[in-house]
Amino acid sequence: MDEVEESVIAKSTGEQEEEDIATQDAALFRRLVTGKKLSKEEANYRKVEKSSSQGDHSCIKCKFNLPAEKKCHIVEGEIDNDHGISKFFSPKGVGMLPGDIVWDFIKKTGKKLNYEDGHVLTKGAEGFQCKDCKYYMFSGRCLLIKGKFTPEMSCAFVVKIGNGTEV
Repeated sequence: MDEVEESVIAKSTGEQEEEDIATQDAALFRRLVTGKKLSKEEANYRKVEKSSSQGDHSCIKCKFNLPAEKKCHIVEGEIDNDHGISKFFSPKGVGMLPGDIVWDFIKKTGKKLNYEDGHVLTKGAEGFQCKDCKYYMFSGRCLLIKGKFTPEMSCAFVVKIGNGTEV
């Protein structure tokens, strides 16, 4: 499995309840409210050579990772997918999925994300496209992001149908 696919799976699949929100998830919610990412210092971001003590903990295994862009939903600046780590590392199955955190934000504020903030791709990874997302409406609209979408597009907040919290 390539790095991009692994990151997509971490942020778009898994069982959860709305009560499962973790500290890391609250950081994404705060970022959505303020529009500001945390500095690398605030996030305790660092590069670590792989070791047995680090295990599988690196940005690429985190649900907040945007692998192609080498960015994080929470931490500002370029990150190192393979060696980067912050105190907001959150693997698949821990807390809520990023798309469901955005949905919670929208329910509480009434504001959808701007198209640019969704990191929209014209062609998403197979199985992780708009047509596979529970927030996609076949009218070409998305419940999370402003704009018009086609079924083969994708974004940084895709949540596979049947995963995450109930809508």
